[in-house]
Amino acid sequence: MSPFSTHTLDNGLSLIFETIPRINSAAVGFFANTGSRDEMADQAGVSHFLEHMCFKGTAKRDWRQLSLDIDDLGASWNAYTWWEGTAYYHWVQSERATQSIEILADMMRSTIPSEEFDTEKNVILEEIAMYHDRPDSLIFDELIRTVFPDHPLGQSVLGTESTVGALTRDQMVDYYARRYAPENMTFIATGKFDRDEIVACVESVCGDWQSGEAGRDQQEPIFSGQTHVVQRENVTREHVTLAFPAPSGANADATTAEMLSAYLGASTNSRLYWAVVQNGLADEATANYVGLSDTGLFYIYLSVDPTRTKEAIDVVLSECQALHDQIDDEALERAKTKAATSVVCSGEHGLSRFGQLVDDVSCNAPLRSLDDQIDGIRSVDTDRIGSYLTQFPLTQDPALVALGPLADLAS
Repeated sequence: MSPFSTHTLDNGLSLIFETIPRINSAAVGFFANTGSRDEMADQAGVSHFLEHMCFKGTAKRDWRQLSLDIDDLGASWNAYTWWEGTAYYHWVQSERATQSIEILADMMRSTIPSEEFDTEKNVILEEIAMYHDRPDSLIFDELIRTVFPDHPLGQSVLGTESTVGALTRDQMVDYYARRYAPENMTFIATGKFDRDEIVACVESVCGDWQSGEAGRDQQEPIFSGQTHVVQRENVTREHVTLAFPAPSGANADATTAEMLSAYLGASTNSRLYWAVVQNGLADEATANYVGLSDTGLFYIYLSVDPTRTKEAIDVVLSECQALHDQIDDEALERAKTKAATSVVCSGEHGLSRFGQLVDDVSCNAPLRSLDDQIDGIRSVDTDRIGSYLTQFPLTQDPALVALGPLADLAS
């Protein structure tokens, strides 16, 4: 029997439920299907800025009262924004779920208080400045901008000092009114709860939300295999990413991409770990897969001594080539076992399940239970990886981005 069920309010708000009776908590929240890829270029960062403003006051509560009311519930609470959307959540004792939902729904109808707008803008600008001091994070912004240069997906989630600095409250209010329409949002609950009680609660606090714009109308992103070097003389290590096209998060090959990234570049006992880290070529060498709603990215990250950058890149490319020649069955099984263990352990953590469901919804992928995820992992074998590499080869020239003291990769 499926642990999932759904419901839709008359105004178009979708509700998704996953029952996990063995635990005594519930993770509840809202996913707004609007992120950095939905922003106009001159308003880059508005989604993330808006996320902050939803904590700053409503018609019923100012920011202090919001904070106090949530703490009175003992909730773990936060929000996050990325390319595909924004998610807001509470993780509470099961019997407090409806109280949490009332507060969350209130936050989703923020007044965007004018007296808090400029103060919070300065907070965001400080966050952007801090981000620029973290080359291991900044390089991914540079990578996605390089890979998707002519598409909104290439925009920074945080935005820039100039776009955030110029953003007005009226622009945010307009964006908010259009993009936080009920048809463009999903309520999610996972854990132990009374479903009928939750439906009645959501209906009572969200049923009067007015319909508006829904979805997005964008061309499919086109991968660009460019090389881009960002010189930062004050950075001592060279940070390097190599990226290849990959399937979307809803594609049947998404799990294969995840397992291939673990086999190639898990932080320990992977091919890159033994070939690069253990041979002293870099202090970090990992591979990762990112599945989005209409595309994906398979990328490798290196942190390396600048004088050995080219050598490390050559070894990585050699390891990518070797994947097409042979997959070690025993090493793949170890990677699969580690992945399945991670899934099982996350199943004991209600908030992790909430995040997984948000990922599935944001990619328009089928909802996956723990058993579904484990079955998907177990189904990945050498034949499936071979088929994947035929469709998404790692032998073509990658997009390559380097950030550090080097002016070019020939240095």
